[in-house]
Amino acid sequence: MQGSGTYELTMILGAAALLLWGVRMARTGVMRVYGAQIRRTLPRALNNRFIALLTGAGAATILQSSIAVAVFTSGLAAIGAIPVADGLLLLLGADAGSAVVAALLTLNLKALWPILMFVGYLLHSIYSDTDSPFKQFGRISLGIAMILIALTFMSQVSAALAASDLIRIIISSLGGELVIALILFAILTWLAHSSIAILLFWASLVHAGITTDPSLILAAILGINLGNAAPPIIMTWSQAAPARRIVVGHGAFKLIGVITGFICLRLIDGLYEMIPGEPSFRVVILHILFNGTLIVVFTGFVRPIARLLDRLFVEPPKPADDIGPKYIPGKTDAAAKTDLLPVTALSREVLRILGTLQNMLEVTLDMLLSGSPEKAQEIIRMEDKVNVLFKAVRAYAVDLTRKGISEHDQRRVTALLRYTASLENAGDVVCKTMIGIPEAMKKEGKQFSDEGNLELARLFRYLIGNTQLAAEVIMAWQQETAGVLVQRKRDFKAMCHHSSRQHFTRLSQGVSNAMESSSAHLDLLSDMRWINTQVASIGYDVLPENEDSGDEATEQLITHPE
Repeated sequence: MQGSGTYELTMILGAAALLLWGVRMARTGVMRVYGAQIRRTLPRALNNRFIALLTGAGAATILQSSIAVAVFTSGLAAIGAIPVADGLLLLLGADAGSAVVAALLTLNLKALWPILMFVGYLLHSIYSDTDSPFKQFGRISLGIAMILIALTFMSQVSAALAASDLIRIIISSLGGELVIALILFAILTWLAHSSIAILLFWASLVHAGITTDPSLILAAILGINLGNAAPPIIMTWSQAAPARRIVVGHGAFKLIGVITGFICLRLIDGLYEMIPGEPSFRVVILHILFNGTLIVVFTGFVRPIARLLDRLFVEPPKPADDIGPKYIPGKTDAAAKTDLLPVTALSREVLRILGTLQNMLEVTLDMLLSGSPEKAQEIIRMEDKVNVLFKAVRAYAVDLTRKGISEHDQRRVTALLRYTASLENAGDVVCKTMIGIPEAMKKEGKQFSDEGNLELARLFRYLIGNTQLAAEVIMAWQQETAGVLVQRKRDFKAMCHHSSRQHFTRLSQGVSNAMESSSAHLDLLSDMRWINTQVASIGYDVLPENEDSGDEATEQLITHPE
């Protein structure tokens, strides 16, 4: 049984599954320890091209997957955190980083797996009921140990396969059908969702002597690179246009490189013999050289390619009736009749902005409670609506102030203009900061504690209630209602302080999930306090002692509308 083809096939499948699981386990451990830091660091590290490339390479080295970096980067691009050109540089660097990981794993490290397995099991067992990073370090150690075990089995099976006449005939026949070989390895990589796994498997076969044909070896490497570009495109196809631009652009780089390499295959296959070291090491070095060449060739073209992708992948147009102004003149001047009651029309448009912000908060709360970030695009669309309405309100308010309206109306228009700017800033915080938290927590496998979840839900609903009360203040413009809103603003501040103290108490008690969600919990508290301040600011304008507050800021909006 042990020498049969069935046994060897079973060993290949088992070793491949163990290798994929080891990569996944190590990546999960890294994400749970450093995922939040990686998410915050990526957008900040894009100061220049060289740093962007190094950041991508470092991220792929840590995560042991360029596909993970691609999906991660596309998610940041979807919420506007990373420009397309910088995202393309990140992915080029990530390909090189994953190639370096494969090169390290081809070194003679297989004897380390018993130590890594023991240390990983020990750490994971000791800290299994805690949120300590050492639990994840144990997971990472176990994952790497599984990878090394899988490589050990692959080496043994590869040696047996190399001695099989049938396998040699099959592999030799691929040497005359290089297109088929390229497509075969592309499909295998796509199915495995791991270029590292397929590359290491091919390296082990070459090392065992299954083939010495440099052209076949190179064709397989080209197929692995082509297959590695497919999963991110498929996984992000339903996302926003910015996310698709990055992965499609990266896939185009790969495709151009593969086609060019295949055309020049007979001219460059001599590189294999020129590289020193074991055959498996040569295979991985060729993979590194391919991705290094892509970096050299395409780094200078990421900006024009990004502009081309912007034109090719455009967000679907929004319905004009929903996005544009209804009660004041817009681009089509459809609401010209509202000049009979201009301040009322302006107030109704501001209410639409406030209502849109309320909807954004409700959807964000739903995302947090369900742990599902799929509604992020809905919030981004609502933010577009806020921006369009803000520009329309600003233009109309500026026009009213130049028409000689009464002093009372002048004060109300300037207050509404100032308040609209506050709401627009609040919408930016929801769209650019808050909606990224559910997505990050889902990717990192984190959850809020039960108590933390209840506190955040209560605070969100209180904040949503304040938006409803602010709408009543705008409609009635009465001091009593404004006083209630201002008091609720102060109460909300006290509630946030109380939630913060409760959170730190849970941390000191070692409550499950409290440590891993600490950063997200505190960030949400800070964002909600700031948004509540913006929402409640209209109350100070209605109260008599604050009637003229903020006129300097409004004057800036009037004199510099753009």
